Amino acid sequence: MNFKKHTTFMINFISDFVNGELERYFFDLDYSAYVIEHFPHMELENSRLADRFTYTIDRAYERGTALGLSDEEFRVEISNALDEWLGRKKPDII
Repeated sequence: MNFKKHTTFMINFISDFVNGELERYFFDLDYSAYVIEHFPHMELENSRLADRFTYTIDRAYERGTALGLSDEEFRVEISNALDEWLGRKKPDII
């Protein structure tokens, strides 16, 4: 699937966190600002994908923050949300 500029930016930002290239502290500092900056443009680029962002990534972020998840638990939560947002099939563990 091809993504446009602002959606690609958010995917890369979130992927950097999920892949351990960005610490949670810096992810938390930048997340809200990047959503404010890029989300309106994401809605124009692909409204369905932007809507799914709110029900996956943003919900996982808010939930993880509210529950006080550890950094690793939070990273897993965001990783699962990223897979769901992008429609990636999760591998069977069993």
